[in-house]
Amino acid sequence: MRDKAHLQIDGHLQVLDAETRELLLDKHNAIHPQNMAMMMAKAISRDTAVSPGVFQLCFGNGGTFFNSSNQIVFRPPNTVGASTLYNQTYAVQVDDQAIGTPSTNSVIASPSPAPAITSIVTVTAQLAANEPAGQATSDNVTTNPNSLFMFDEVGLKASDGTLLTHLVFTPFEKTANRAFLIIYTLTISVS
Repeated sequence: MRDKAHLQIDGHLQVLDAETRELLLDKHNAIHPQNMAMMMAKAISRDTAVSPGVFQLCFGNGGTFFNSSNQIVFRPPNTVGASTLYNQTYAVQVDDQAIGTPSTNSVIASPSPAPAITSIVTVTAQLAANEPAGQATSDNVTTNPNSLFMFDEVGLKASDGTLLTHLVFTPFEKTANRAFLIIYTLTISVS
């Protein structure tokens, strides 16, 4: 038995077209260490004041901007202090134990096969073609890079709104002509 253990969490996000399975985004993300440590402590202590764990998958359009040379600039992920997305514009509930979560969404923990020392949390969400309300009808209609559903950042949040992860990426638009399947994994290892 050891008196100390080292914890590592690797976040990975994939966004696919739900019909064609075209891979639209495949990236690793930043973890907010202070917030993640607090959520794990609350889970271990069975703190009932807040339900620890992943509750929402949040999207925003403030992770990038164009500079004076018209080049895209990526803001750093927010992983220190009381962090939020730069500009959250949409969120979908994923905690399948909570009332109101769509049946297509879930958060599942599973161990890796032995002798691995990891466990994997898989967050799955589907954005149907008709959501979010107010989106453009098809691709290449929107010319405003700051459109509400021109997503360039995503994060996982706990039920109290605490930001657990943050990823900034090249913008893509959610439009009514397609549905998205989002698979967000957190691989947790202790050594």
